[in-house]
Amino acid sequence: MQRAAVVWMVAAVLGSSVPLMAAQNDVREDRRDIRHDRRDIRSDRVDEAQDARDIADDKADLKADKQAGDKDEVKRDAKDLKTDQRDLKHDRKDVKHDRKDLRHDRRDLRRNRHNHKRG
Repeated sequence: MQRAAVVWMVAAVLGSSVPLMAAQNDVREDRRDIRHDRRDIRSDRVDEAQDARDIADDKADLKADKQAGDKDEVKRDAKDLKTDQRDLKHDRKDVKHDRKDLRHDRRDLRRNRHNHKRG
């Protein structure tokens, strides 16, 4: 935002079309940011699905090893389960953060489009 303010000030002094170009660049950057946010959300969703499958596998392994009475394997399976649950929690947090970024980038795009039309 500071860069845009400086560009507007310079343009006002010079009387050029720099503000229009700056607004176009802002719109282009906002669209790029939105594409990146969507890509990040898709990637996080894939990770989330893989974590859910890993958790299901860990639970099945843990149950089988408990029934077999293999204490070392039970301990390893419990550790794997805890790690996968932590990863799932982290991926869900990433999705929430990326959605927030997407909302903000969409808001910025609407503002910059409006400023571009006024410019």
